[in-house]
Amino acid sequence: MNQNTEKRISFYTLGCRVNQYESEALAELALKKGFIIVPFGEKCDVCVVNTCAVTAESTRKSAQIIRRAAKNADAVYVAGCYSELEPQKIKRLDKVEKVVGCNGKSKLFDGLEADFTERNYELLSIATVPIKAVGFSSNCRAYIKIQDGCNGKCSYCIIPSLRGPSRSRPLEAVYDEAERLVKNGFKEITLTGIETAAYNGAPLPELIKKIANLEGLERLRLGSLDPNCLNEKFIQTIRNEEKMMPHLHLSLQSGCSRILKLMNRPYTAEEAESRITKLKETIPEVMLSADIISSFPTETEEDFETTLAFLKRIGFLHIHAFSYSRRPGTPAAEMSGQIDEQEKKRRNAKLISLASEMKSQLLSEKLGKKCKVLIESQKNGFYYGHTEDYAEIAVTSEEPLFEGDIKEITVSKTDGNVLYGKV
Repeated sequence: MNQNTEKRISFYTLGCRVNQYESEALAELALKKGFIIVPFGEKCDVCVVNTCAVTAESTRKSAQIIRRAAKNADAVYVAGCYSELEPQKIKRLDKVEKVVGCNGKSKLFDGLEADFTERNYELLSIATVPIKAVGFSSNCRAYIKIQDGCNGKCSYCIIPSLRGPSRSRPLEAVYDEAERLVKNGFKEITLTGIETAAYNGAPLPELIKKIANLEGLERLRLGSLDPNCLNEKFIQTIRNEEKMMPHLHLSLQSGCSRILKLMNRPYTAEEAESRITKLKETIPEVMLSADIISSFPTETEEDFETTLAFLKRIGFLHIHAFSYSRRPGTPAAEMSGQIDEQEKKRRNAKLISLASEMKSQLLSEKLGKKCKVLIESQKNGFYYGHTEDYAEIAVTSEEPLFEGDIKEITVSKTDGNVLYGKV
């Protein structure tokens, strides 16, 4: 491509925060290649679809978006986990000109296509100034990928075979990137990874302390965490760091020890609950969310109810609930006792219903209380943002507010999903 010729490019990102982060990095590379970035759905020369394959539904949605992209783009570039899983199938789709896997994203705009057998494990990162609102959800909240890949052997998960083993970025590289983000106006940073707790560029508490000392940073959060990371040192670190927000997302997966063992998760339900209880005793204001898989092979109604009871005892602001999905090449895909689709739907609906009840209850407990909110956007007469413990809130104010403002809000009501309040 002629470096001086401006061409139009759009992006669509599916899946996790790591993908969202990597889309931001790809946008930076695109600008360096002379592209102008336009919203997805507009006419463009190239559309980049950054795909997901964590479930069968993720692959279906990824294929659907690739087809949508072809309607408005002269060429479609496809990257990510679905590319790693089924590259030849993707190449047959209309207008797809380039397909790269998880570890070839940095080569997306090079002349040669990345070799899918190559495993150099390059950690794609934001090198200079962030390109706002491509991969990030707002212009004041950003993600930093600190780690990629996974050494876990969970029986249901395809991700280690797609992204490779765990590897971490050096502490100083993470710090330098955080510093650039803060200088460019980002007030909140989330340190994330495929398995955030596996970060070993330094002890995770050390990284937290280092980033929290950045002048200008207002809020620090962490991506999804294995419950095993909730040890005394970690808990004390997040309690003592003022910028560390009181919300954690746990890769829990089940509240039943028998199912956790079949999943090959490295803890029992009792161990996870003990660690969570200690966390809540030390930081009473902490809010939790979690991933939960229902209908894992051989899961009985009693096992499922055990998980529901576990969730009720703890109380979660949000549950990312999904039914078990058979993934090619994983041990669980070959297990006997697969649950039929109708039963999967029933259980997942019940799980979602419980999650909604818990969220509504936790939000109702905030009525009349004050909270600090980072203003992220404005729409339909409201300013929107998140509280310190990650509840979404719609705010009214007699004076104009601006993206990146942090305001004290009095909560007046809730619809069970979103808080409402006034400055």
